[in-house]
Amino acid sequence: MNPSTDDEPSTDGEKRLARAVIGGLVLWVTAVVGLVMLLVLLITVAVFPGAIEIDGLASVFWALLLLAPCSAIAAAVTVPVRRLVRGSLAHSVPAARLTDAVFGWLSAFLVGVMLLEWTPGVRAHSVVPAVAVATAGLVMAPLAERAGRRNAGD
Repeated sequence: MNPSTDDEPSTDGEKRLARAVIGGLVLWVTAVVGLVMLLVLLITVAVFPGAIEIDGLASVFWALLLLAPCSAIAAAVTVPVRRLVRGSLAHSVPAARLTDAVFGWLSAFLVGVMLLEWTPGVRAHSVVPAVAVATAGLVMAPLAERAGRRNAGD
């Protein structure tokens, strides 16, 4: 028996179960991202009234559908530039962290702007919501990294 294939599903039932688990995880992650996005949107609307007009709940679903393509476009723009900048800097950890933070914020900002512009039923009167989402992501990134390290240590 080949030890490298022991973890792969071998029967049709195992393959269906594996697909169902992966599908469930994708739906769960999408729901969590959607709830976080809705929460940030509601907080932004409460803090900055008049910055966004939304026609209805369908706009939130459209934004969820557009989230992945917008993220891919933002990554296609920011990742190569970030690599060039990090390659030109001295190999210092603080400079690398600062570069990652700046480009992480820029990427989240670009995603926010694209979502505000391309989501049907959403009219943005300023880029304040995109700035708020990017800044919230910048603040939450170290917390998520710390939680990830703590869970990996268990």
